[in-house]
Amino acid sequence: MKNNINLKILFAIFASSLLFSCSQKNNNIDFDFATLKKSKQNKIADKENKNKINLENNIHIKDLVPLIDKQEILSKIKFGKKDPFSEGEIQSNKLNSDFKLRGFLNTKTNKYVFVSYLDNEGTIMEDSIGGVNTDLLPDGAKVLKIDPKNKKLIINFENEKFIFEM
Repeated sequence: MKNNINLKILFAIFASSLLFSCSQKNNNIDFDFATLKKSKQNKIADKENKNKINLENNIHIKDLVPLIDKQEILSKIKFGKKDPFSEGEIQSNKLNSDFKLRGFLNTKTNKYVFVSYLDNEGTIMEDSIGGVNTDLLPDGAKVLKIDPKNKKLIINFENEKFIFEM
């Protein structure tokens, strides 16, 4: 008898699961939310929030600083790209990117500067010219002044003076 009841319960569970799995599924719920009305309290709160935001924006607008003129920015640029507003790649100078000042040596007769340029290391003097008597400077670069006391090196390259400091 108990075995018969267990069998009937098992058959009922199996039959109901079979019927539910084979039935059509209609999940289309068509409900229009536009017909719902908003409460008046929300409208009043929205108007108050908009007024607060407008007042805060006006306060912050007074604190804004006007933009700097393009010519002012261009006049302050010394190295790298000539016009930061132009399109295209950054054209860095050979001297800035590859040249590194390592140290100074002051003797009774000459002043020397230890430098590295394009994986070459060595010393240059005040009469050093790139491509002429040294390969530690780009072609055409000339050492103008070596100041070991202030640890400065001044080089003329492409009609511009470059000052390197330690």
